[in-house]
Amino acid sequence: MAFAFVVGWLLTLQSHVGVHAAGVTLLVMLVPVTVGTFVAGFRQGLGSWKAALCAAAGLAFTLLKFFF
Repeated sequence: MAFAFVVGWLLTLQSHVGVHAAGVTLLVMLVPVTVGTFVAGFRQGLGSWKAALCAAAGLAFTLLKFFF
């Protein structure tokens, strides 16, 4: 997921409208997937705290980018 976030951020930096829209679409689709994965991993106690922290940081950066 972290790789997909980085790809989405790089695509949104492009000036071509279609490429920029693809990046925005990718980031919007990743938000519910990230939240669902984070909640499922937290409830089951699986995964590392480093992976959860990276996913939360990527999600926070993406949401801040869209709203501010």
